[in-house]
Amino acid sequence: MHERGEDRPVRAWIDLDAVRHNARRAIDRAAGRSVIGVVKANGYGHGADQIARGLLAEGVSRLAVVSVAEGAALRRAGIVAPVLLLGGLDDDEAAERALKWGLTPVIHDERGFELARSFGRGDAPWAVEVEVDTGMHRMGVVPGIAPALLARIRETPQLLLSGLFTHLARADESDPTPSRDQIDLLAGIHRRVAGVATGASPIVHVANSAGLLRIDEIETAESGLVTRAVRPGLMLYGVSPFSDRSAESLDLEPVMSLAARVVSVRPVAKGAGVGYGGEWRAPRDTRVATLPLGYADGIPRALSDRGEVFLGGAMRPIVGRVSMDYFSVEIGHDGAVGVGDLATIFGRTPEGRRIPVENLARAAGTIGYELLVGVGARVPRQVGVGLPPSMDSAPLDPAV
Repeated sequence: MHERGEDRPVRAWIDLDAVRHNARRAIDRAAGRSVIGVVKANGYGHGADQIARGLLAEGVSRLAVVSVAEGAALRRAGIVAPVLLLGGLDDDEAAERALKWGLTPVIHDERGFELARSFGRGDAPWAVEVEVDTGMHRMGVVPGIAPALLARIRETPQLLLSGLFTHLARADESDPTPSRDQIDLLAGIHRRVAGVATGASPIVHVANSAGLLRIDEIETAESGLVTRAVRPGLMLYGVSPFSDRSAESLDLEPVMSLAARVVSVRPVAKGAGVGYGGEWRAPRDTRVATLPLGYADGIPRALSDRGEVFLGGAMRPIVGRVSMDYFSVEIGHDGAVGVGDLATIFGRTPEGRRIPVENLARAAGTIGYELLVGVGARVPRQVGVGLPPSMDSAPLDPAV
């Protein structure tokens, strides 16, 4: 908790109306499938408990995290909805804690199976899910052993196979073929298991954000695989998973708006350098404004001399190196910009103008995910509904 006056003049505004709008969008696209809202990495940097509550209020039925610690944090915050533990189980201690907090672990391999079996109970089987690696080559059970492992789980009285899924590696690409190939591989494995299994069939899910927004192209009837859930992440935070389609065109609303007040305005003579190394030199007599955000706060150093922020009614170019605590923008001879003025780095301005995080990420040579989760802990998150207020208005109660 921060007290007023202790923080620098920066904030990340978290718009719960936008969370709920994006949740409704996901539910609509899911077309009757249940929605598993991914809130890993502290809700993509937004605050997992606040995001989770907003999603659940709109009808998202389950949540997903990567680590036991993330799941435990949700439980400690009073969230009782089912939580899928995507990262699975690493050791005995993780298994014991996952069971204590009522998390549903994902089985990635034989080791994870053995850990879950050793902590499960025959009179109260532990629900688990299995990820099959159909092409990401990162996590998940390899296809060659997946049918046998799935059969063993079904035969183990201490465990209940509640879900089966894969992770799409290329759903954001225009060609749906690689994603369809992954689904076909999962469908084959599912048919083998379903053909010999008894009892309830596990819930199958495939679609991430990109897959959900293109679900009719990717999850076709030809595969024979019937999915009953989807697993969006990025779109819930109002960011497009596609390089060629904006969030606005997808009817997604930005949840986080990162802003800071100008802390210094100064003239720079033609030829003078700005920032460490003086690499950017003024091509003319000009002025620069300094903002109290740096790479310790999630502004990538790669944005040195690249990218723009919104300040004083216009987009202003970043000049000089991004340092740990500050970066500068050129404002020219615009006398309307002064110390205390509000700059919007990404999200929405108090007047409602969109400043897409995707644009800043592109300038940094990265993706929107990285900028969102990179917003540092010393930037207070302030939670509310609707557009961000001006920072010189009545004080807000910080969320973290």
